[in-house]
Amino acid sequence: MPLCQNCGSQQPDGAAFCDECGAKLGEVTPSAAPPVAAMPSPAPTVVAGIRTCPVCGASVTPGEAFCDNCGAALGRAAPAQQSWATVPAPAEVSALTCSNCGAQLEPGSNFCDMCGAPASKGLPASPPSSPIPAPPPAPTLATPSPKSTTPMAGQYEQAPPSTPPPPPAHPPGPAIQGRLIVQGTNATLSFPAGRTEVVIGREDPVSNVFPEVDLTDHGGDEGGVSRRHARIFVQGIQVFVEDLNSTNYTYVNQQRLTPGQPLPLNDGDELRFGRVKLWYYT
Repeated sequence: MPLCQNCGSQQPDGAAFCDECGAKLGEVTPSAAPPVAAMPSPAPTVVAGIRTCPVCGASVTPGEAFCDNCGAALGRAAPAQQSWATVPAPAEVSALTCSNCGAQLEPGSNFCDMCGAPASKGLPASPPSSPIPAPPPAPTLATPSPKSTTPMAGQYEQAPPSTPPPPPAHPPGPAIQGRLIVQGTNATLSFPAGRTEVVIGREDPVSNVFPEVDLTDHGGDEGGVSRRHARIFVQGIQVFVEDLNSTNYTYVNQQRLTPGQPLPLNDGDELRFGRVKLWYYT
């Protein structure tokens, strides 16, 4: 078997080019390394059990000295130890042919023995990965049908509760009945019709005070009657009088009233607002 004059490897009979270094057999090739090998190249990268060429990035079979794609030297770096995630290299096809001249190549050849062209490894296509089955669809929960509202035999359909009617409006209380008689002049002061409450005092347009029973013309100024002196109102069927915190007080039958505390009025009672005296008659 002939020896390659360049790398010293044994070659099969009839080979024209070395399948290790690609040199033409029978010629002495300068021992100088190819330009690509002269430069320090990084160690081939091991990716999932398959090495890649540091020059062109093509995948190469572990153990080859030259790249099948560009012919660059691959170095002699020890193959990386495979981990549990390392994918084994696919098996080489035993029958390889040169893509340039069609000659049959020896297994593991990097170059064609007849024409020196880089050998095409023709790696078998990886089988298509099995598609991951899609998870079964989640079961659809059946919506329970609404219960029938039709009453069964022997049952009575319950009517929805009706809105209670609004409470009846309270009718206004009875109006104040009676009149006031000013002592000394016997002037009659009537209560406004339909009123259930009246204020007794002195009119003062400046202060915007206009009492229903005005004592200004009946000695109110001289008698010390306040603008809002007292009030007379009816509650139920009873008439009351109440002092409104007047300056000179309110009296019923010579009894002074406490401001804010009503006192019942009866027919014929004497009222005194300050120094103005009146009679109350129903």
